[in-house]
Amino acid sequence: MPTRHRLLAAAVLAAAFAACARPPAPPPAAGGAPAATPGVPWFVDATAGAGVDFRHFDSATPAHYIPEVMGGGVGWIDYDADGRPDLFCVQDGPLRPAPGAGPPPTHKLFRNNGDGTFTDVTDRVGLNKAGYGMGCAVGDYDNDGFDDLVVTYLGGITLFHNVPDGAGGRRFEDVTAAAGLRNPHWGTSCGWGDVDNDGRLDLYVCNYVEVDLDHYRPCENADVKQVYVCPPTVFPAVPHKLFRNNGDGTFADVTGPSGVAALPPGGGLGVALLDLDGDGKTDVYVANDMKPAYLLQNQGGGKFVDRGLLSGAALMPNGRFMAGMGVAVGDIDGSGRPSVLVSNYQDEPTMVFLNKGRMVFQEWSHPSGLGPATTKTLGFGIDLFDADLDGNLDAALANGHVVRNAPAIFHAPYEQPAQMFVGDGRGRFREVSDAAGAYFREKWVGRGLAVADYDNDGRPDLVFGNNGGPVKLLRNQTETANRWVRLDLVGDGRASNRNAVGARVEVAAGGRTLVRWVHGGGSYLSAGDRRLVIGLGPADRADRVTVTWPSGRRQEFPALPAGRGWRLTEGKADPAPADPR
Repeated sequence: MPTRHRLLAAAVLAAAFAACARPPAPPPAAGGAPAATPGVPWFVDATAGAGVDFRHFDSATPAHYIPEVMGGGVGWIDYDADGRPDLFCVQDGPLRPAPGAGPPPTHKLFRNNGDGTFTDVTDRVGLNKAGYGMGCAVGDYDNDGFDDLVVTYLGGITLFHNVPDGAGGRRFEDVTAAAGLRNPHWGTSCGWGDVDNDGRLDLYVCNYVEVDLDHYRPCENADVKQVYVCPPTVFPAVPHKLFRNNGDGTFADVTGPSGVAALPPGGGLGVALLDLDGDGKTDVYVANDMKPAYLLQNQGGGKFVDRGLLSGAALMPNGRFMAGMGVAVGDIDGSGRPSVLVSNYQDEPTMVFLNKGRMVFQEWSHPSGLGPATTKTLGFGIDLFDADLDGNLDAALANGHVVRNAPAIFHAPYEQPAQMFVGDGRGRFREVSDAAGAYFREKWVGRGLAVADYDNDGRPDLVFGNNGGPVKLLRNQTETANRWVRLDLVGDGRASNRNAVGARVEVAAGGRTLVRWVHGGGSYLSAGDRRLVIGLGPADRADRVTVTWPSGRRQEFPALPAGRGWRLTEGKADPAPADPR
């Protein structure tokens, strides 16, 4: 059968499978709006009522420059350490500012007021910075108890240090130059992780491709005679960057000695940092666009070897490249090992790689149910979380094309609906998008996606970043009797980083043992809440919580009653309530 016929047949079967797996929208409630279905994740658009007023700048030009369609990221950062996640939105701007134009748009930080609303504190905290921003990462790099912020740009990177403002509050100070961070490339996703086990957070930065706007050659579709965004393969790729934390406020570029510089350059878009093989050292998974993914196995001493191709987690079936966008990690099959999900291009499935141990992964995209249901969308942000608190990880995806004239060129929509899936804990997912709330039935140019229980009610909430469109805050109002605990892990700041990035957590409840990780990076251009919301199903407590800290220390905590947050501190025997003051 000719290739195009095989692809058509596969697409038809995938569409049929997705249609069968997709539940109908719930019946209308009084007033005509669909109502929540008990037990099915249900999200309400809370953006306007919460006071979150941010619109990603639409930098579209007739030239269809590739950077125009790649942003923007979103992130959760509790910058004032009051136990309430605050919302950071990454902004870009005009690629070629017009003479006499007004002030360019800036990033925005919205402080969580604790009553479901947010206040714009951007100017007050010093984050009113302009530039062609892409993504962000949140981490306490100096172990002082307050999270810092790094932002990637087209042609740069900025490290914002969280410092006292002199009036009892906090502000951010640009310390990029003093810290020795330099990345003159197009940075995309980035992530914090302790790669050399010294108790300090190091920084991995994905670089995409090199774009020279002064000598840019637009791509044109010969059939419809229209200019469209060029694929990344027409641009040169450059190495990614790894910066080691020196512990004195500065960083050393260890891209060379770590082995990262020796990798075949790939356009990196998504990254996750965690221990993938269970040896106690932080590994790095990177989704590269139209190049093999990296799976960087930590050899100790901050050195890495790429096991991507040998592991089975670098390519699609038949050796095809992924258009790897976002990355999600978690135990989706009850194995106690973190599997890897990668969002993908139109007519390609979201990839699922089951972790079989010893750096061996099994491609599981179609058996998981995610593959058939995502074949006709173009995915970016992706995350795993327990939306319905049944103890099984669920998945959400942000979708949207990269070609603005995709309807004419690819017969595909530019704006696309986000998707929601419920997991069964055995490696399979069922789509519930039509029943998950109005946002999932509307169309967006989705990019960033980050998860946080921003209202501290135990139900994980979502924020979506949309290219050239508004940020959308979705409050989880799932109707369920399932119980939960929320865990806030604090490393000792010496052998373990204070954020406890790299920790492994086992929660025994109701006859099950659930395994979760505090990881760096994840999704696409975005930063989620590090706190772990653990769904317990009907159990009224977590019978036992065991933490393996980044230092290697294994610590068991006593039973924790459900329905509240708990702070677990390395070296302290008793958990402490962690509900916000």
